Amino acid sequence: MTATPGITAALGLLTVMITPAILIVAAASLITCSLMRLARVVDRVRALSQIAENIRVGICTDHPAERRAELRVEFLVYQRRGKLILVALGLQYGTVGFFVATSVTVALDYMLGNPWPFLPVSLCILGILLLLGSSILLMYENRLAFQAMKREIQFVYRLEGKLCDK
Repeated sequence: MTATPGITAALGLLTVMITPAILIVAAASLITCSLMRLARVVDRVRALSQIAENIRVGICTDHPAERRAELRVEFLVYQRRGKLILVALGLQYGTVGFFVATSVTVALDYMLGNPWPFLPVSLCILGILLLLGSSILLMYENRLAFQAMKREIQFVYRLEGKLCDK
C-alpha cells in the first residue's frame, strides 16, 4: 500500500507539531507543581501570621520575644521562597508560550514553503532555556524550603530546652 505525497507530508507535519505539544504537557506539569508549592508557602505564611497574632493578643505567652524574632526570620525566608516560585512560574508560562509559538511556526513554515526553517527551532530552544531557568530557580527554592524546615525544628528544640530548664 502506497501513501500519497500529501498525506505523508501532512503526517510529517503533524508529527513535528506534536513534539512541542509534549513539551507543553511537561511544562504544564511543572506549573502545577509550582502552584502547589506556592500554595504551601501561602498556607505557611498564614499559619505564621496566626502565631504572630496570638503573641500580639497574649494567647501565646511562652517566650514571646524569641518567637517574634524567629517569626521575622521565617517571614523573610517565606517571602524569598514565594518570589522565587513566582519568577519560576513566569518562566514556565513563557515556556508554554514559546512551545505553542513553535508549533504554530512549524505549521506556518510548512504552509508557506519553508521560508523560516530556523524560526521553529529557535523558539523551541528559547522555551527549553526558560524551562531550564525555571528548574534552577525551583532547585534553589527547594534548598530554602529544607533550610527553613531545619531552622524551625532547631527553634522548637531550643524552646523545648528552655521549657525543660524551668
